[in-house]
Amino acid sequence: MILFPAIDLRHGRAVRLQQGEAAQETRYSERPLEIAASFAGAGAEWLHVVDLDAAFGEGSNRALIRELATATPLRVQTGGGLRSEADVAEVLEHGVARAVIGTAAVENPELVRRLLARWGAERIAVGLDARGRRPALRGWRQESDADLLALGAQLAGLGVRTLIYTDIERDGMLGGPNVETSAELARHTGVEVVVSGGVGTLAHVQAVATAAAAQPGIAGLIIGKALYEGRFTLVEAISEIADCGLRTAD
Repeated sequence: MILFPAIDLRHGRAVRLQQGEAAQETRYSERPLEIAASFAGAGAEWLHVVDLDAAFGEGSNRALIRELATATPLRVQTGGGLRSEADVAEVLEHGVARAVIGTAAVENPELVRRLLARWGAERIAVGLDARGRRPALRGWRQESDADLLALGAQLAGLGVRTLIYTDIERDGMLGGPNVETSAELARHTGVEVVVSGGVGTLAHVQAVATAAAAQPGIAGLIIGKALYEGRFTLVEAISEIADCGLRTAD
């Protein structure tokens, strides 16, 4: 199970939002590169980066994301505002290991086909961010009529092999991730699911790791706010996953 410490970028700063609301922003650092270096020093091998400015249509942090990918030993997975082949090429051709497509995957399945054909399933993931069973689009400001599980199965049929599932209502709230729906999504689609949103304690990490040990389809966990607020350390999270008999990188 891959552990992904997260950096959400807005105006070049590391921030966190509550339930995706731009007005509910907490700023944590003016130096995202230092945060990434600290994650690498603690034993992380991957980094999950969200470009909130691009997701909201308010610019982008792609130059900084390229720097995160090239100036640290971490493999960077990034999403937010990647809505065209050119957008994806811009990040994947400059050191990023995996691009995460959200809105574009829902609105334009043919784009997903082209991206998979060009880059391969290892470098393209789809982010499914949902309120209940309804996926949200465009920085979580719009709601799709699609059903989460049906959409996941459709994407799997296109060749997608990694889904990143975020329960929006839990995101940034520290009350625990939606392990049940994550597991259901993995069973229904047959692809790997990365769990995101709501981790606040080591018990939450353990719950996901336990589920991953029982169901191989749960392939990763993204942790953000809990690390920034010192609820536990990245070293402790890695140890918790190892205690369940899992490695924290592929």
